[in-house]
This record gives sequence, structure tokens and C-alpha cells, in this order.
Amino acid sequence: MLGTESTATSKVEALRAASYSAGANNGPWISAPGFEGDLVFAYNVGALTGSVIFSLEDATDGSGTGAAALSAAVASASLTTAGTSGALICPKKKIRSHVRLVATVTTGPCLAAAILLSRPKTTA
Repeated sequence: MLGTESTATSKVEALRAASYSAGANNGPWISAPGFEGDLVFAYNVGALTGSVIFSLEDATDGSGTGAAALSAAVASASLTTAGTSGALICPKKKIRSHVRLVATVTTGPCLAAAILLSRPKTTA
């Protein structure tokens, strides 16, 4: 049963629900040091023309200094079907300091949204 696990999970907006045009559409930089374990980026795609690739980038601060794409093997999903949901899962230890979701749309538009679900770091 997920009783205590679900209430212990932090939920952070990773990509605001919107209609996205062709090109890279960046979510906000999210500070990762406050989390532990896996970072789960749950996404949903509504109407879609063309395709969308969800990927993750990390950086050394909230301004995006030294931004770099994470390995596609760790964090990438390519979608061509409307009405699709899924998740990118990345171990927190793979993130330098900050992370963001990028939705790269070909053709467009694409209705999409995503949230980050993770366990907050606790101190004993």
C-alpha cells in the first residue's frame, strides 16, 4: 500500500500545461539537493501534430550555468501518439545541482505537461 509513500512525495511543476510550438520548450530549473532517490518526471501529451522528445538537462546552478543534456539512456522519450503518458526516471545522484525537463517539438503544436515527483531529503 502506498499510504505514507504518496504523502511523503514532493510534487513540482516541471513543464506547465500548454500548447507548445516547434523547437525546444524548457521547463524551469529545479533545485535537486533537497531530494533523494529517484527523480520521476511524469509527463502527459494531449493533442499532438508531429512528435515530441522529452529529455533532461542538468546544471550547476538555477541560472543554467554549465547546462548539459543527460544521457539519452538515462532520460529521454520520443512520442508520436496523442494521449500518451509516461515518465522519465533519473537517479538524483546523476544530477549536479539543478535539473529541468525539455520538450523538443517537431512540427507542432503539442499539448503537454509534466511534474517532478520525488522524495524530499530528510535530516534525522
